[in-house]
Amino acid sequence: MSSQVTYKRGTSFAASCAYTPDTGGQANLTSTTITSDIIDSSGNIYPLTITKAGNGLSFTAVYSPNSADWALGMARWDLKFSYAGAIYYSETLRLNIIDQVTA
Repeated sequence: MSSQVTYKRGTSFAASCAYTPDTGGQANLTSTTITSDIIDSSGNIYPLTITKAGNGLSFTAVYSPNSADWALGMARWDLKFSYAGAIYYSETLRLNIIDQVTA
């Protein structure tokens, strides 16, 4: 998986994520708290809304209303998982925020 994506400012942001349990790991994410932020190149923080599927094997991460105020340049995004007192993070994804052409 590439850790950098080009993204146009003003676009709605939503991501679907799937969880595949490791052998001997958690069977699902139903008891796991998931949080996520995007931090733009100016240091502004945009919290995402996380919605888990009923089976705990997938979730969506959404920023609403849209990314119109995100600063141009390289933004960072990751996910934080908290389960039974343990905290772990996803890989950090870089979002290259570029301006839109059409108003």
